Amino acid sequence: METIERGSEWRKWDLHFHTPTSYDYKDKSVTNEEIIDILSANNISVVAITDHHTIDIERIKKLQEISKTKNITVLPGIEFLSDAKGKVPIHFIGIFSENCNLEYIWGQIENKTNISKVKGENKSINEVYCHLEETIKLVKSLGGITTIHAGEKSNSIENITHSLPHGEAQKTEVATLIDFYELGKIDDKEGYLSVVFPAIKKHLPMIICSDNHNIKNYIIKENCWIKADCTFEGLKQVIYEPKQRVRIQSLKPHEKAEYQVIDSIEIAHSDFHSQKIYLNQNLNSIIGGRSTGKSVLLGAIAKKLNCDKEVKFGNDEYTKFVNEVVANITVTWKDGLVNNNRNIEYFPQGYMYRLAKNKNNELDKLIQNIISQDTEKSTLITNYDSFSSQNNTEITNKINKLFQLQEDLSKRNLALKEKGDEAGINNEIEKLSNELLELKKKIQISEDELNKYNLLKSNLDLYTKENENTLNQYQKIQSLKTKFFVSNDIEFDLVSLDDLNKSKVKEAFENLKLKFQKEWESELNLISQVNTSKIETNKNQIVEIEKDSIYLKGIETFKNNKQFIEVEEKLKIQKNKLADIILIKREKDELSHQIETSKSLIKTAHRNYFEKIVEIKDSLGVSRDKLEIKAIPKLNENRYREILNYSINQQSYQGQEIVYEKFNTTEEYFNSTHNLFEKLLNSSVTLKGGNNNLGLSQKILATNFFEITYNIIYEDIFQQMSEGKKAFVVLMLLLDFSNKDCPILIDQPEDDLDNRAIFKDLVKYLKQKKKERQIILVTHNPNIVVGADSELTIVANQNGIDTPNLHESKFQYTSGSLENTKKLDKNIKSILHSQGIKEHVCEILEGGNEAFKQREMKYDIK
Repeated sequence: METIERGSEWRKWDLHFHTPTSYDYKDKSVTNEEIIDILSANNISVVAITDHHTIDIERIKKLQEISKTKNITVLPGIEFLSDAKGKVPIHFIGIFSENCNLEYIWGQIENKTNISKVKGENKSINEVYCHLEETIKLVKSLGGITTIHAGEKSNSIENITHSLPHGEAQKTEVATLIDFYELGKIDDKEGYLSVVFPAIKKHLPMIICSDNHNIKNYIIKENCWIKADCTFEGLKQVIYEPKQRVRIQSLKPHEKAEYQVIDSIEIAHSDFHSQKIYLNQNLNSIIGGRSTGKSVLLGAIAKKLNCDKEVKFGNDEYTKFVNEVVANITVTWKDGLVNNNRNIEYFPQGYMYRLAKNKNNELDKLIQNIISQDTEKSTLITNYDSFSSQNNTEITNKINKLFQLQEDLSKRNLALKEKGDEAGINNEIEKLSNELLELKKKIQISEDELNKYNLLKSNLDLYTKENENTLNQYQKIQSLKTKFFVSNDIEFDLVSLDDLNKSKVKEAFENLKLKFQKEWESELNLISQVNTSKIETNKNQIVEIEKDSIYLKGIETFKNNKQFIEVEEKLKIQKNKLADIILIKREKDELSHQIETSKSLIKTAHRNYFEKIVEIKDSLGVSRDKLEIKAIPKLNENRYREILNYSINQQSYQGQEIVYEKFNTTEEYFNSTHNLFEKLLNSSVTLKGGNNNLGLSQKILATNFFEITYNIIYEDIFQQMSEGKKAFVVLMLLLDFSNKDCPILIDQPEDDLDNRAIFKDLVKYLKQKKKERQIILVTHNPNIVVGADSELTIVANQNGIDTPNLHESKFQYTSGSLENTKKLDKNIKSILHSQGIKEHVCEILEGGNEAFKQREMKYDIK
C-alpha cells in the first residue's frame, strides 16, 4: 500500500475519553471493538484514554492494536483529581506517547502520588486526591503533557478563587506547568483570550473534549481540530504553536477549493525511478543542500503548468535537465484533473528584488494590475486612458485650427496692407467728396433733387455691397452642412462591450447621428433663409431705387458729365476700400480673439492630463493593514526631453536653453512648455530634421507626458526602505492585494530579504497567507521553515558518494511534517530515509536547532 505523507493536517482529536475501566463508566459491557468502531464512525483520528486515577495497560494496548486498521492513534493517559485549591477539587489530565514504556510510567504514577492509597489504604479511586503541582511535574518528568479543566466547570482551574490568599498567583503558577486548557464549552474561549492570557502573559492552546463515559452515547460538544501528525510528537507541536495548530469549530479549518490546490507531483525519468510527492494544502517548504534539485522541482511544476513567467536556470545543461523532468512530470490537482493549465503564481529566484528596482516600470505595471482588480478603480483608469486618447485628438485638432487661424490672420494683415492706409483713404474720400460737390453745383438739377439723388445712390451702393457680403455669408453657412460635431468612428470606445450591447450602442449612435444631421441641416437652412430674405429685400430696394424718377433724372443728368462720372467712380472705389478695411479689421479682431481663446483652451486641455489624475488619485488608493498604495501623477520628463532633443536645433544658445531647461515642479513644466508653444506660434525657434512649428507644437502639447504612478507606504515610504524591505513589500503586493486563490510557488524568497525582514515580517506573513492559499517554496532559511510552521517539508537530495539515493536516482525527495522525528540510523543507506524530517532540517539548514529552540520557548511566561 502506498504511503501518503502530507505533513501536518487538520484532524479531529478527542483528548479526554473514558473506557469501562473508569469507576463511573455507564455500561461496563462495552467492548474495545465497539469503542474503536464508534470513534471511527465519528471520524476521530486521535483519542487519549484518560480513565480516573488508573492506566489500564492491557486495555490500552488492545485498543492500540485494534485501532491500526481504522487509522486511529490511541494515546495512553490518566485523569487526576487534585487536592482542593478552591471551592471544589480540580480535574487535570496527563497524556503520554503512543510508544512509551507504559508499565514504567504507570508504576511511577501509582507509587509516587496519592493513588498509592487505593491499594495501600484500600481507598476508593474517587476518594484519592493528588497534589496538583507535584503530579504535573511527575507527568512532565515521565515525558508526558498535561491538560486542565478550564472555564465554567465545577472542577476547573477557575475555582481557584480570588478570595483565597494568592489565588491569582496560584493560577499563574499552574499556567507555567500546564500545557492545555480543556474548555467546558466553546463560549469560554473568549474570556481566556481577552482576560486570562493577557493577565498570565501566556497563550495556552485550548481544546474541547467529549469526556465520554458511554461510547454508545458518544456526543462531541464541538469538533476539536488539531493540525499535526497523529502522534504524541504531533500533539506537542500544538504547545509551540497554540494559535495556529488547534481550532474548536464545526467545519474543517482553512479548507481550500479543490481546484485551487495541487494534490501531488509524480516524477518519472530515465535515471529517476517514479516517485510521487503528495502536497499539503497550506505551506510546503522544499529544502536541501546546494544543487540538490530544490529549484528543479519548483521550476518543473511551474513550467508544466505553463506559467506566464520564464523559468530560468544557471546554465544550459541544468535547463536541459529541467526540461527533461518537465516532460516526465505529472501534476495532479486535488479535484483529480491532471496537468491542467490552471493558474499558478510563480516567483523565481530574485523576482521580488527585480520588481523592487522597478526597471521598465514593472512595479508600476504590477500595481496597476492590482488596482484594476477593483471594478470601480479599473473604470476610473480606463476612463482616464480614454480621456487621454480623446484629449490627444482634440488638442491636435485645436492646434491645427490655431495654425489655420494664424494663417488666416496673416492673410488679413496682408490684405489690409494691400488695401492701403485707412487715414489716407478717409482723406481721399473727403477730397473726392468735395470735388464731387463742386461739380454737382454746376449741374442743372435742384439742390433738393440732388440731395434725394445722393441718398438714393448711397443706398443703392449700400444694398449692393450688403448683398455681396450676405451672399458670402450664405455660402459659408451652407458649407457647414458637411461639418460633423459627432465622431464618425466610435469602434475604439466599444471594445470592452459584448456583441449584443455593442450592436445596440452602434445602432443608437448611427440613428442619433442621422437625426442630428437632419436637424443640423434644417437649422442651417433656417439661418440661410434669413440671409436670402435679406438679399431679396435688398434687391427689391435696389429695383425701387432704379425706378425712382429723381434717381433716373440724376443718372440722366450726370451720365454725359465725364468728369463727374470719373470722380464719382473714384469715390466709390475708395468707399469700397474703406468698407473692406472695416470688414477686414473686424475679421482680424475676431480671429485674434479666436486665437487667444484657442491658445487658452489648448493650454487648459494640456493641463488636464495632470488635473484629471489629481481628480481621481484618492479614489485609486488602496490599503491593507499597514501597507498603503497612493496614486500620484508622474511626469515622464525623459520622454519630453527626447522630443525636444530630436526636434530643436541646439547650435544656438536659445536651442540649448530650451532643451535643457530644468523644472522642479509641475507648474514650472507647464510654464516652460507653454512658453515654448508661444515661441513656436511666432516661428522664433530654429528647428532641425524636417520638423516644423505645427508638428512640434502638437508633439509637446497633445502628447500625454503624465502617468499614473504609485507611492507605496509600509512603516516608511518605499523609496526610503532598505533593498530587503522593499523586496518584502513587493511580496506583500503580489499576495496581499491579489484576488487570486491559486497556488503560490516562491523560489528562495530570503535571497531578496534581509534577516530582520525574514524574522519579523516574512514568517508572520506566511503564517497568515497559508491559511488562504497553498504555498510551495524553496528555502535555505530555518526561520522560514520552523518559524512559519511549515505543514510539509520536502527534503531534496542529489545522488553522491556520501549522499546516496535509492536506485542511485540523480534527484530524490522525501517529505513529512516538522514533528516527523527519527534519530540518524547509519545502517540505512539512503540518506533521505536515514533520519526524520526534523533531523534533516537541523542538519541542512544552518541554525535549524536554534530555530526549533526559539519556537519552543516562544510562549513561555516572560
